[in-house]
Amino acid sequence: MSLLIGATSLRDSPHHLRMLTIFFVISFVAIFSTAVILSTALSRYIIDQMMMRDAIVSTEFLNSIVHVEQAAPYFLGITDAPTPPDVKEFVSHVSRLPDVFRANVYGFDGHILWSSDPQMVGKKFDDNEELAEAMEGRLEPELSVISRGDKDEHVGFPDGVDRFIEYYIPIRREITGEVVGAVEVYKAPESLLASMTEIRKLAWLGALAAGCALFGGLAVVVAYASRVLQRQEARIVETERLAVVGEMASAVAHGLRNPLAAIRSCAELTMEDDIPDHSRDAIRDITNQVDRLESWIRAFLIRSRNDPGSLSDQAQIDQVIQRCLENFEAQMRKRGIVAVMSGGRGHPIALAQPSELEQVLNSIISNSIEAMQKGGKLGIGWSTRPDGKVAIIITDTGPGIPPDMVGRLFKPFETGKAAGLGVGLALGRRIVERMGGSLDLKNRPSEGVEVTLILPGHA
Repeated sequence: MSLLIGATSLRDSPHHLRMLTIFFVISFVAIFSTAVILSTALSRYIIDQMMMRDAIVSTEFLNSIVHVEQAAPYFLGITDAPTPPDVKEFVSHVSRLPDVFRANVYGFDGHILWSSDPQMVGKKFDDNEELAEAMEGRLEPELSVISRGDKDEHVGFPDGVDRFIEYYIPIRREITGEVVGAVEVYKAPESLLASMTEIRKLAWLGALAAGCALFGGLAVVVAYASRVLQRQEARIVETERLAVVGEMASAVAHGLRNPLAAIRSCAELTMEDDIPDHSRDAIRDITNQVDRLESWIRAFLIRSRNDPGSLSDQAQIDQVIQRCLENFEAQMRKRGIVAVMSGGRGHPIALAQPSELEQVLNSIISNSIEAMQKGGKLGIGWSTRPDGKVAIIITDTGPGIPPDMVGRLFKPFETGKAAGLGVGLALGRRIVERMGGSLDLKNRPSEGVEVTLILPGHA
């Protein structure tokens, strides 16, 4: 049941892709929504601070003039003169404020005492919330886009002005600090407005870049994690399958020991009879093969009991290869296959159990012999690499690996043979990996297959 569940989960790739797509869409929306909100808030904060700083400077400047010229009574309407001598300097400075295209001076009662537009003098606009706030001592600069007719006091604006900064400057008494009037200022500072536009652009570009970087990093991490999970899932399924194979193999191996012992006993009794020499050689081969099978079964059962200390962990490569070729000598002679050994110098020793290494090599050689139906050449070579590991290269002149099987060679129960089980290579790779080595197959450039077996060497 666990195998079926695992296989189903692997086949459920469209569902996996759909979940990844949903995750990426939600992540994209969340990241870029957050980036937009933060960039908008940041740019707005910076722009507000710039306008506030400009308004504070203008406020301090105008209040200092009012105090110097002692013009506070003018805002309270105490003097009868429309422009008494002590306010001429103040009005002159108001009209010459940098980038100001309109200015209105409001008295304590809300009437316009002086304006850069003479038609505005003497008027009073009801429901003027900004003026009410200024009379309470608050300074609230505001960046506006002109909407003709939106406010009564916005009529008569010069052409070419689309954006402006508007604020009401509270005018205070010098000693008590009491608000006695206000000055409404309309400014269109090109440099300041250009800076605000640039700040918005930079904030949006920064948010876009940060969002892209964050989303890209998240996508890389998620994609990598997804691949790792898929590999682990495939590994778990393969492990479960091989575990079932191992349990079955243990049961079969344990059950084969008694029949093998009986076969060997019968062969030994037959050897004592008066039989021809060629029959005696055949019976001797039977006993040798029984001994080899018994050795494999014993090694397998000991490994299944997690008792590897009972077996040798050093294998002499050339001797193991020689035994393997002897096992298949009759088959190769029958098929017209020539074995060519090209070993390196000395007798390299690998950190591997000889019986397990022999089992792996037998599986590889058996596949190569089956592939060469009409004869050919089986090449086996070994060498010691600079890193101390031992490399075994096995080649054949068969038809090679079918394209549809290249990606499924080491999957349990996946085989291209009509009578194959698909467990030999899978078990072989697991055995080699447990030894600390690797096993790979590939098609040769000319013909046939090349198998590369890497094992840790004995120092």
